[in-house]
Amino acid sequence: MAKNRLPLILASASLRRAEILEAHGIEHVVIPSEVDETLPPGSRFTPEQTTIYLAELKAKAVLDILDPDDWPQGCYILGVDTIVYKDDIIGKPIDEADALRILRILRNTLHEVISGVCLILAKPKGGKLEVMDKILFSDATTVCFSDYSDDEILAYVRANPPYDKSGSYAIQSEWGKHALKIDGDIENVIGLPYKKLSGYL
Repeated sequence: MAKNRLPLILASASLRRAEILEAHGIEHVVIPSEVDETLPPGSRFTPEQTTIYLAELKAKAVLDILDPDDWPQGCYILGVDTIVYKDDIIGKPIDEADALRILRILRNTLHEVISGVCLILAKPKGGKLEVMDKILFSDATTVCFSDYSDDEILAYVRANPPYDKSGSYAIQSEWGKHALKIDGDIENVIGLPYKKLSGYL
């Protein structure tokens, strides 16, 4: 794949997202965003709208801290947010008991992994970087898990602490053996919907 003409900034500390970009030959710079991911009071976002809102929030947070002198030709900023959805948004587990609760909810049933993406083209203007173009989209992958046991859940959680993972699992880990079917982009489940994103890069 051809290199980006302008630098690409990944507004995320996720090693998984960085690895996906690297695997596809996409050079990038990592500048993690520092944002409060609390949704606005009274918001009635769909799961898709939630991920897009947070992805844009992350991308704009990084845009705001960039020095235009460091990016004289401009840059692209990639913000991403990924959630697991099963009747409601399932976040990251807070402790072992919560991880067990989440994986029990996902057992022997279908759930969705939804990612929102914000790709900003920013260029220097008036002494700062301004948004010249912006692309927003979401992508969803359906995952069907098998009827695993509580003992299997506990062994996995203790061997692979999932406290930084929505849904309490990483599909690329040994837990992937419990996925009976994946309908959609598996890299979206890992954390970056590259198949859809690649059309914009």
